[in-house]
Amino acid sequence: MVSSELELYIKIAQITLITFILAYFIYRRIKDKITGFNWFIFLFISALTQGIVEMILYGLTSNGSISENSTLQEVHIIPYAVGLFTLFLYCELIMRERPNEILLSFMTLLIGAYLATFSLELAFNLNTDILPKYRLNRLIFNIFQFFVLLEATLMFALDAKRVEYKKLRRISLVIAIAIGTSAVFAFFKILEYWVLPFSFYGAIPYGILFGVLAIEFIANPFFVYLLPSRINKVVVIDDSGVLLFAVRVGKEEPDIIEDTLLSGTLSAMKSVIKETTGTQTELQKIEFRDKYMIVAENEEKTISTIIICDRDSFMLQTAARQFINAFAKEFKEHLEKFDGSIGRFGAATHLVRRIFPFVPPKEIVEVKEK
Repeated sequence: MVSSELELYIKIAQITLITFILAYFIYRRIKDKITGFNWFIFLFISALTQGIVEMILYGLTSNGSISENSTLQEVHIIPYAVGLFTLFLYCELIMRERPNEILLSFMTLLIGAYLATFSLELAFNLNTDILPKYRLNRLIFNIFQFFVLLEATLMFALDAKRVEYKKLRRISLVIAIAIGTSAVFAFFKILEYWVLPFSFYGAIPYGILFGVLAIEFIANPFFVYLLPSRINKVVVIDDSGVLLFAVRVGKEEPDIIEDTLLSGTLSAMKSVIKETTGTQTELQKIEFRDKYMIVAENEEKTISTIIICDRDSFMLQTAARQFINAFAKEFKEHLEKFDGSIGRFGAATHLVRRIFPFVPPKEIVEVKEK
């Protein structure tokens, strides 16, 4: 909580930085129509709301409208807690198709306990003789904050270890260090209740975190919504199973499946599902022992993309839908007047580079028409 003019200036600087990043994300969301950016827009709106409310509370406290020990002073943490829960969900969905049930239950329990405790203390004006930093709701929040930041740190650290490309290792490592530093400070905020003989203003380390994220997000806007996955192939077929476009990722990597066989297999499976269920059910994913085949159709369901990759996630599925819709839009005229020649679709390699930016251009090998 802001308690001095110096802290107020730090908070103003932090709010300015957050506003800049938020405006940039909104601009890219509108320009590129990438729904993955919605996560970060919501996250930074939460952080911005927290900062604004904190400044308002500081003003009300300074003129005597609110007591320094009032539980109302803690209300600014609520939007930040919501933002942290959004970050937790983002981490879960980028690593897997749906959140881990145990982790989701644990984090839901923590944020629920924080909100319930705060509501009770506010409603009954409890603990007015206890400093805010020693109140139960703040302790629960700091524990919740630590676990969210710890998961985000581990996610980026693991990514820095396993990605193949030097630039991506650097980006992931820098973000992991920035979030990890904030996680350490969050842990200190827990310890200050019993161990530390001093208290520190949390906006300073978190301001540094937002500064680092601002640099990385602006320099690499697509990276933030889709962490690198090992993609082996990107294939596009039409609703009759005709191969339209295919690229292999990695010059030294052999084909896993022939593209024509791949498209024929998918068409056959869709036909079997239709015959069995009597409905035109959309096939979204096929899982092999160590590979995944992610399938996404365009809005008109006239063409499909197949992504062969080493792991599945909700965010990668989002990227697959983004790719096929962009493909359908760019080649709309050619698709409507398709004459059997796929050579004109080769230009779609630039869409692969744009929507899957963690793949260096030299690694994208177009499969030529035979």
